[in-house]
Amino acid sequence: MRYILNHIAALAIAGFLLPGSAAADYASALNAYVKGNYASALREFKKDKTVRSLYRIGTMYDYGLGVTEDKREAMKWYQQAAAKGLDIAQHRLGELYENGSGVSQDLKKAAELYRSAAEKGLAIAQYKLGDMYLMGRGVPQQTDEAVKWILKAAEMGNMKAQNDIARMFETGRGIPQDYGEAAKWYLRSAEQGQVSARYAIGYYYVKGLGIDQNRTEGVKWLKRAAEKGHGRAKMDLQDMGEIPVQER
Repeated sequence: MRYILNHIAALAIAGFLLPGSAAADYASALNAYVKGNYASALREFKKDKTVRSLYRIGTMYDYGLGVTEDKREAMKWYQQAAAKGLDIAQHRLGELYENGSGVSQDLKKAAELYRSAAEKGLAIAQYKLGDMYLMGRGVPQQTDEAVKWILKAAEMGNMKAQNDIARMFETGRGIPQDYGEAAKWYLRSAEQGQVSARYAIGYYYVKGLGIDQNRTEGVKWLKRAAEKGHGRAKMDLQDMGEIPVQER
């Protein structure tokens, strides 16, 4: 549900809210949708028939919002929105094809859909496409393409992409090894809440790896990772004498 609501503002910014009565009709439907009055929202979205409404109907069937969950029915509406070029519909269709949800798994089709959305600048699709290139799923394994798309997503603020590109800089996978760049991206990801990145940047600060050594900052980030259940962070803190052994 959080995923759905996060895109409401994005649709407006992207220009999917039209002027005049059409905008008013959609605004009324969207208001009902957000408030959980799904029966009313569904009626209004079906009347509207614009790309933003096609996508909303898809989400309702996808997540069982006021209707019985039906991935196949969701796909029908997503496909209509995707055919009209809506990036978030293309991305969600890609996920359904990747996971074989409501349709037979088709990794090649998933990659094609991710690419369509990625080329429009959707960060999550850029990350997914990069990951498919990294793993050779639905596309030939190409580390250079993986780096390109994961870096694009990282630059757009996707925290998983930031964590992954940091690890690639750390290991030199598909890109020259650079601990300074790794530290930069781990920190950005950690600041957004990625637990593994919190541990990594904590370790980097403690060791002075790619960043000025700072035990206080290191302990801060290790504790933030430990608070989220990161076992290795807890062990490192115990070894450093920052927490008692029994708190491992």
